Amino acid sequence: MLTLKNFELQLSDKIVHRGREYYENAAVVDLEETEEGLWYAEVTGSDTYQVEVRLLRKNNIASYSCDCPYEGDICKHVVAVLFLLKEELSKAPAPQKGDPKKDFKTLLQKIGLEECREFILTHAASDQKFKSIFERYFADKDGDMDIGKSYTQQLKGLIRSNSGGDFIDYRSVQQLANEINGLLDEGRRLLEKGNFHNAFILARSVLTEVIDLITYCDDSGGYIGDIINSAIALIKVVVEEEKAMTDVQAEIFDFIRSAVSLPVYFDYGDFGHDMLDVYFTLAIKLNEQASYLNFIDGQIKKTSEDEHSYRKDYFLVRKVAFLHAIGNFSDAQALLRENLDIVDIRRGEVRRLVEKTDLSSAKQLIVEGIELARKKDHPGTVRQWEEELLHIAVLENDKDTIRYYTKHFAFDRGFHQIYYNQWKSSFDMDEWEEEIEKYIEERITGVELQYQKNKGKVWYSPDTLLLDVLAPIYIEEKYWDRLLSLMSQEIDLDRLLRYHDHLVNIYPIQLLALYLPAFGRKGDIVGNRREYTDLAIKMIMVIEAIPEGTDEVITIAEEICRKYPRRPAMIQELNRVIEMRG
Repeated sequence: MLTLKNFELQLSDKIVHRGREYYENAAVVDLEETEEGLWYAEVTGSDTYQVEVRLLRKNNIASYSCDCPYEGDICKHVVAVLFLLKEELSKAPAPQKGDPKKDFKTLLQKIGLEECREFILTHAASDQKFKSIFERYFADKDGDMDIGKSYTQQLKGLIRSNSGGDFIDYRSVQQLANEINGLLDEGRRLLEKGNFHNAFILARSVLTEVIDLITYCDDSGGYIGDIINSAIALIKVVVEEEKAMTDVQAEIFDFIRSAVSLPVYFDYGDFGHDMLDVYFTLAIKLNEQASYLNFIDGQIKKTSEDEHSYRKDYFLVRKVAFLHAIGNFSDAQALLRENLDIVDIRRGEVRRLVEKTDLSSAKQLIVEGIELARKKDHPGTVRQWEEELLHIAVLENDKDTIRYYTKHFAFDRGFHQIYYNQWKSSFDMDEWEEEIEKYIEERITGVELQYQKNKGKVWYSPDTLLLDVLAPIYIEEKYWDRLLSLMSQEIDLDRLLRYHDHLVNIYPIQLLALYLPAFGRKGDIVGNRREYTDLAIKMIMVIEAIPEGTDEVITIAEEICRKYPRRPAMIQELNRVIEMRG
């Protein structure tokens, strides 16, 4: 994770340099913490851009955004704000100010009714947005007001003001999303007031006006998708709220039934799937089972004709789940038996059998599922089924199967500590010592055979492979002497430092002897400011961890500087190391 302490080292030199220039030229203005951990600022240049940065524990950079058109991961405007944040948060804490909410309430208490009405009338006459918000907030005082029309008009206006014609570009999409999110905040306030109907009307208006935008805008940042998800989430809250009246639920049901028939909800994300969750819930609540099943059957037929097998599979799974939910177990089981080639349907049946403790039948279904997945060349599905077999083996206390799969999973595409410890826990101490030594010997033999087979065709040595393969085991078993022995054949600085924390307190001098030549080799290959800085930081870290090696590390830094006198940036960074000499 980026932090205020290290972000300079993890970003490109070009972006850091340009961001620093903006920061040093005081281009960052109006830096403000708008809520705890969320900072807002504007950065001025050829244009003015808005930047938001969210911090965790005042140092970790959780997220950031900027409304500039830059398409990379992080822009110079965000970097400029990070520099200013680093400066501001390093200062002594400012004196506590009074509670602004309390001050505002005090002010309101001093304002008379007529003064307040006069202000509202004046402000509403010049600000249509304020007028609409005010009218909607007090809509319960005016039975004739069309809330939906008010929301629709405001949304259409926002879309028009951010649209340049037939296409909405990235920057305009972000601005539009910010404005619509402000409108959705109104929906959350309505929920707090218990006004579930108006909260739904708002969400419906947003979905109706926004869903088509995703077909003609640059939503590479996911802003419009997030708005659609937020609107659906708002509807879900209303549906799950016990206090929501039946007529509101029925109105939502009619809207959802109509919306899910539109392909756009399924073609541009998981929106349709989320809407179907609402449809599913309401169909049961409102006794509209036939409506839901008719829709699902229609989709199954349509996808069969279009040969979209993945969609057909999805709707079949939904149908099975719904039949179970409404207690129609006979039809559900018949559908299951007809469609066991679908992974999710087979998985559901396996879990049902496990719940019934019919583990033999469950295992048979899994074995058949593995055969199908292998025929289709779906290794991920094979792995999922094997994990199900492991789960059943644990239920049965089948040690042989537990050992087989945990050993396999522990070293499958990397090292997995949880499976390793599960494998280990299936042995007593004496058995484990024999088992792990046997495994280590197997891996050493395997690496040697692999190396001999590929000798002359590969750049690495068997020691390089063995370090990757055996180091995790030696760390888990605390075989520190063996780990050090493996490291003694390694020449790459970064790979050596990977195990520094494990060994520095036990073998500081031996590690130093490995680091010194590795520092020299690293000095020969670094080629930019970021790499120079990284080398200097690692040298300083070793000096601090092994102070008795200070002079030797500094000597290496001096030798590198003498060797490359035409690298002023490198010399500048390594001087930080050389200056540590007492």
